[in-house]
Amino acid sequence: MKKAIIGISVAVIWLVCVIAFAVAAADSGSGDHQFTVLTVKEDAVKDYNTMPVFKELAEDTGIEVHWTYNTSAQYSNNIDPVAIKGIDAIYHSGFSNLKLYDYGRRGRIVAIDEYLTSMPNFSKILNARPDIKEALKSPDGHIYSLPRVEEMGLKAYPNILYLNKAWVEKLIDEQHMPAGVNLTKEDLKDGLDISRDDFKAILQEFANRDMDGDGKTNNEVPLAFVSGNWQGNESDLIASFGVPENREHKTIVDGKVTFTIEDENWLKAVQELADWYQRGIIHSSAFTQSDNEFLARGQDGRYGAFYWWEKDTVIAESKRDDYIIVLPLKDSDGNRYVGLSNELEVEKGECVILSSCADKKGLLSYFDKFFEPEYSAQLNYGSIKSGAFLSAKVNGKLIPNDDHGAQSADDFRMKNAPYGVVYLTGEVWEKSVEMESRAKLRLENLEQYVKPYTFAGATSIPNLNYTQDELNQLNTYEISLSNNIASWYTKAVTGGGASRDSWQSLLNTNRTSINTVLELNQRAYDRYKEAVTATAE
Repeated sequence: MKKAIIGISVAVIWLVCVIAFAVAAADSGSGDHQFTVLTVKEDAVKDYNTMPVFKELAEDTGIEVHWTYNTSAQYSNNIDPVAIKGIDAIYHSGFSNLKLYDYGRRGRIVAIDEYLTSMPNFSKILNARPDIKEALKSPDGHIYSLPRVEEMGLKAYPNILYLNKAWVEKLIDEQHMPAGVNLTKEDLKDGLDISRDDFKAILQEFANRDMDGDGKTNNEVPLAFVSGNWQGNESDLIASFGVPENREHKTIVDGKVTFTIEDENWLKAVQELADWYQRGIIHSSAFTQSDNEFLARGQDGRYGAFYWWEKDTVIAESKRDDYIIVLPLKDSDGNRYVGLSNELEVEKGECVILSSCADKKGLLSYFDKFFEPEYSAQLNYGSIKSGAFLSAKVNGKLIPNDDHGAQSADDFRMKNAPYGVVYLTGEVWEKSVEMESRAKLRLENLEQYVKPYTFAGATSIPNLNYTQDELNQLNTYEISLSNNIASWYTKAVTGGGASRDSWQSLLNTNRTSINTVLELNQRAYDRYKEAVTATAE
């Protein structure tokens, strides 16, 4: 009881502080065009109120926005952020389809499609892109949130496999290459062609030997990844067994929504990963670490191999030349496979306007500017004044500044860019903003080394619209199913529980959930295809 009282007291104190701060911010300016927006921001990110891009927006629009904050931990603990007094909108709301619809139909957040006359940029997007318009709708046909649109062709392929060629060279020099693995130093370059069995044998040598030369054999990590993360996960390793895997274990093949966990090849992959774990090739940290912990541990070059979509973020500059790209691993028949993630380039729920906002048209006209190319670029990468771009345009295009001194590009962006509502599409990249050099390199690497091996007939699941009844059913079945799969999978790999009987029990126990989720997603996908096709015609 004491713990409950303390918890309630802390929550009340926190809520009072947020309300007081929000109200104070709202009262701190002058004029009729002032708003207070709650945003989710970590302490390392600069105060939005001091960011040059927001100062420029204020000058451009005549609208003053005061930003107040929650950390992600604070925000996730608030069961009803829309109830916070003194705020007009929530930025980085992260609301699910169900929550958007629930808040919208009860009139607690604004139906943005009713205010499009105040949003010429957003209106133009909806007219030009019926797929985006369809993706943003709720079951009642309204649009309750502003999106983030960043189309680069990267998210569907969140993994590239990198191998420590310096360690392989050491095995060659010391004549410790595994029997039957016929690699020379000349082979060790980007696009290394190797089978899964040979890769496993090399990693086993990494696990058994002092590869970094510090006199220890227990601080090397033969294969590193972040299990279940949106990128840098083990999905492509599982896919090498002939299954179109992604972190949700759910994909579309030849127009049919499927669960990979029902495939016999998926079980074989899990059983093999369990063997790799027992052999010390995979460490337990792969299933417990955050992506930040993974990145920090990789800096000193003690990963024998790892999955991520670029090596520059993972490995310190002095060690980057030690790592090469490996093609998707060949199976025993010489085939290669990669699945497609369901990470969306059109993200709903980035910003919602509260119905209590006194001037909805004014605030929406302010956010409408976010969709302009120059503002989108600065919101996504950092302002021109902060050094995110070169001072001069080239052929009318903003050019990213790749030199941030001792900071990595990711560190710079995290501190200087608010992200959120942006519109960066192929047309914008072509006419208004140059992609970062590293993004262009990722695309080149994907085109050359990954995309050609996409599982035949596989496609990502797009933004789907559900009816109210479907949303309620998904809320009932999908979360528990996801948790059950994750729990079984981790235990199977790390606890030696990947037996056929155990797998069959997983499927049988969750059969109703599996069938329901597949059926509801198939219905929604069929409607999506019909709606997009009809609008395009």
